[in-house]
Amino acid sequence: MKIQDPKPQITFGKFENIDMRVAKVISAPMAEGTRSPCRVFKLDLGSLGERQSVGQYALFDEDELVGRNVVVCINLSAREMGAYTSEALLLGAPHPDSPPDQSQATPIFVADSVPCGARIF
Repeated sequence: MKIQDPKPQITFGKFENIDMRVAKVISAPMAEGTRSPCRVFKLDLGSLGERQSVGQYALFDEDELVGRNVVVCINLSAREMGAYTSEALLLGAPHPDSPPDQSQATPIFVADSVPCGARIF
């Protein structure tokens, strides 16, 4: 896997516009009809409600994901992914076993003791 060059520097003010939160994975079944194998995550954000995220996390079994706390960005525009709408971006890093024609990822996990909806900073 080739490490990409860094993106241009931004101001701290622009970074503060990104709303990243802790969410608990409620369910993560495989998606049907997407270009690459994906999972459809139902996420609990505590008092902020629930959101759906669709992403390439197919190299994990659902039981490895459900109940875990992950990092999500909640203020991006919704994105159509096949028949699904992704309402939050589940953050991750490249999975070492991802096929070359896919972008399979490893979620960024957070300790179970951190409350759902907590800000990431």
